[in-house]
Amino acid sequence: MEKKEILIVINTMGRAGAEKSLISMLKSFDYAKVQVSLLSILNRGELFSDVPSDVRILNDNPSTEPILGVGGTHYIIKEVTRRLLHKMYFLKFIPSALKNIILQFKNNKSFQPDKLLWAMLADTTAKIDKRFDLCIAFIEGASTYYCIDKINAGKKIAFVHVNYEKAGYLPAFDYKYYLKADYICCISEAVKLVFNQIYPDFTEKTYLFPNIILPDEIRANAVKDRGFTDDFDGIRLVTVGRLHPQKGYDIAIQAFAKLLSEGYSNVRWYVIGDGNEKARLMKLIKKHNLTSNFILLGSRENPAPYVAEADIYIQPSRFEGFPLTLQEALILHKPCLTTNFEGVSDLLKNGKNAVIVDLSEDDIVSALKMLIDDEEMRNRLSEGTKGIDFNFTNCVPFLYSVM
Repeated sequence: MEKKEILIVINTMGRAGAEKSLISMLKSFDYAKVQVSLLSILNRGELFSDVPSDVRILNDNPSTEPILGVGGTHYIIKEVTRRLLHKMYFLKFIPSALKNIILQFKNNKSFQPDKLLWAMLADTTAKIDKRFDLCIAFIEGASTYYCIDKINAGKKIAFVHVNYEKAGYLPAFDYKYYLKADYICCISEAVKLVFNQIYPDFTEKTYLFPNIILPDEIRANAVKDRGFTDDFDGIRLVTVGRLHPQKGYDIAIQAFAKLLSEGYSNVRWYVIGDGNEKARLMKLIKKHNLTSNFILLGSRENPAPYVAEADIYIQPSRFEGFPLTLQEALILHKPCLTTNFEGVSDLLKNGKNAVIVDLSEDDIVSALKMLIDDEEMRNRLSEGTKGIDFNFTNCVPFLYSVM
């Protein structure tokens, strides 16, 4: 039987939640049934090296250098400039950019350049001269625009990984793309609810498709490498996530400063991840005299050993779809403290398998005091994680069924 052809398009292959979920999905396909091709709009990211050998990578000479951090920023600036200058594309870009900027201020009262550039990056990515049975735009923005506008496919699926409203996307701009998608897959019920409130016309073609994670692989990764190398013997708090305003690190730093000022000195908070917020966060850490206690470890190829060695895992986000990092901590049976973003109750029960608080200094401090002081509670939360069902066996068969 002839194999079905699937194309998956993503914005970058950096080490972030959607990209890690993509790798897990790629490992879940039956390659006797399908031929999978992968295209990244930006030709860079560490996770290119994790793509299974059965997958055909369509990027020429993909770079496994980080997309986040200073080097990644320089690459993006250079790539954006190159594309704008190529064949005088900026002449086409300026009118649409001005329209987009007006829409941003009208809808969000702020300017978010990434929302402006995704459309340009999609438009300047070369077409693929081939017909696919299925094209999957695995994330919002450029991959969705490219999949809808430039790919010839029998069916098209657009994925939504975030709270669409809070992420700052523009319904007036995006409507025409989601209109043309055959299916829209949201990673949590909360993400789906918000999306359908904004786009009620698309409710009938919107489906739940959770992030695929591989629990056995996560547990194996936790013992594969060494984690902490310092000799600290106090309470370790760990957060994994890119350094971005969405993740709430500014509130976390202020809360942690308050915690230490109230006598909880034998505690360290480690953050694993990189991003453009690093310089600002370092200033905030120094301002509160936390350089020895609130530690930005940077990106790690395998953060699982650090999570496994944590006493408490913390997710202080302003909003999320449902973070893969939090799910990984639950798989490793860590007691978790998380803010009450939409969707958190899809998987967690306050006091049973996690502590859920509002995003405020006082609430985070109160919860940390309770967890630090009460080892029995931490053990009870850890036990509670063992009842969570991480079964994603129906996800990939859904993709097969739509072709």
